[in-house]
Amino acid sequence: MDTLHDGGNDDRIAAVRRFNRFYTRKIGVLEQHLLESPFTLTEARVLFELAHRGGALAKEIGAELGLDAGYLSRIVQAFTEQGLITRKPVPSDRRQFELALTAKGKQAFSRLERASHDEVSKMIAALPAGGGQRLVAAMTTIERLLDNTATRPEVTLRTHRPGDMGWVVQQHGALYARE
Repeated sequence: MDTLHDGGNDDRIAAVRRFNRFYTRKIGVLEQHLLESPFTLTEARVLFELAHRGGALAKEIGAELGLDAGYLSRIVQAFTEQGLITRKPVPSDRRQFELALTAKGKQAFSRLERASHDEVSKMIAALPAGGGQRLVAAMTTIERLLDNTATRPEVTLRTHRPGDMGWVVQQHGALYARE
């Protein structure tokens, strides 16, 4: 049987793709520029990484965002020309550059951060009571399921199910009898 194209898998694939289309449209990433700024989504993510790391190697930013080195190089060049970032060679490896936001870059990022905060705040405010908590819980679940790098906990705590306490008592009795 072709497990890649069985009916259940096709339904799941269609549901994930439908959600992806819905959510990208909902948060506006299909627009040419993000949050009415002059930046694309990728450029905004580069600014975000630099703002939250303080300074970083271009190679690190590229790896974190999964960007092609040539594409990142063009973004870095444009940001340098716009006065948004500084780039200085790393003394131990002159092929590498440390990137940092300038005051102008920090200001541009701050505007993006505020616009993003306001946009998400409006989206959450429009939800019914308890909807914000459910939304965040669902997003956390999605993130955990799809994050292959996340370490799985050794023990997962859950609420008691029928029979659990009986099993605990039985195990305790067996252990007590052996002693």
